[in-house]
Amino acid sequence: MSVPAPTGSPSLADHAPVRAALLGSGLFATNSYLPSLVNVPGFEISTVWSRSEKSVSALVAKAAELGGLPNVADLQAKHGVEGLNEVLADPEIKAVILVLPIGAQPGLIRTAWKAGKHVISEKPLGRDVAEATSLIDEYERDWKPKGLIWRVAENYAHEPFLHYAASVLRTPGLGPVLYWRLHFETMLPAGASYHATPWRTIPDYQGGFLLDGGVHWAALLRTVLPTACCPVSLTAHKSLHRAHMLPHDTLVGLAHPATAATVQPHGGPTPPQADNMPMAPGQSTPHGTFVISWATPDTPRGGRVPNELYVVCEQGTLRVVSHGRAWTVSLTTAEGSNIEPVTREGPVSGVQVELADFARAVAARVEGKEDPSPNHGEPRAALWDLSFIQAALLSDGKEVVIDGLH
Repeated sequence: MSVPAPTGSPSLADHAPVRAALLGSGLFATNSYLPSLVNVPGFEISTVWSRSEKSVSALVAKAAELGGLPNVADLQAKHGVEGLNEVLADPEIKAVILVLPIGAQPGLIRTAWKAGKHVISEKPLGRDVAEATSLIDEYERDWKPKGLIWRVAENYAHEPFLHYAASVLRTPGLGPVLYWRLHFETMLPAGASYHATPWRTIPDYQGGFLLDGGVHWAALLRTVLPTACCPVSLTAHKSLHRAHMLPHDTLVGLAHPATAATVQPHGGPTPPQADNMPMAPGQSTPHGTFVISWATPDTPRGGRVPNELYVVCEQGTLRVVSHGRAWTVSLTTAEGSNIEPVTREGPVSGVQVELADFARAVAARVEGKEDPSPNHGEPRAALWDLSFIQAALLSDGKEVVIDGLH
């Protein structure tokens, strides 16, 4: 028994390019978005904007250095409030790509909607579930009916290798999930490039890096795990081990599935209970454990526990390992299961995929059509990621229902 190889997004060849503006010029916009946009023919990036003239000039210089963007020599640089108003007033710009600090995004998303622009915005949706829910409610009530597209740029939810891992878990004969564990740990020195920005050094949102980066791993869970064993509640503890990683840098917890996920033990009928047996046999519940931490010491990578999702099924185990810029998906099968083992490796490509998906959806909408391909940037799906991290931060050892925060 085998599973198909991972695939990417459908082609953009059937649509005219969409003119768009990139709003934001920070490290992620420079290091991830610019190289990805070079490989997404569905966008014609005409304008880049930032709050400061210095940072937007640096972004334009980097774009020229990379090359590959259509009309890169004519790329317009805008900054400040006046520049933003010019971008949003331009009728040729149909969409905006927001890569901004967490606290700045909700307000700018609303401003873009009011200007009639389609929006793709970076995760998380907002500082907390309340802010994110308000944003989603407004979109669904006021702007979606007017035909505006809004997608959340959660790259893990778009990673082809994570969707491939989900398909591996559906391999016939593999059996149900018994339990799983998620492990992510890394280190970030004080003053490092991704730390030394005011909005991250002194965050105005819960969890700090646990929120900003932790939502990726929540998205990995909902993308890979079968719905039946995906968490509905959490019991967790938070800590601050490294003084510069305010306000917390580590979450350790237990994830609980829905009550309906608890079933009788697998592998045949449960033996009858003997009269002198001290307790009744247990049942099978696909619980999960997780560690998300920015507190690890700066040890050689080869000596660290892999950053991975490890899933134990009745007839095999699945490992989804992150190597930073690459993934490994491996299925080890039980003796006599007649299921073919799998090992596949491939590059990280979620940012490119999410941009291509958004471009294709906007192009179709502009042409009066609907894009039939799956939408992995659904805001309510990304709301679950934010809710997962907020539930873990609030728990302090007590069970918190994830959807109960909405």
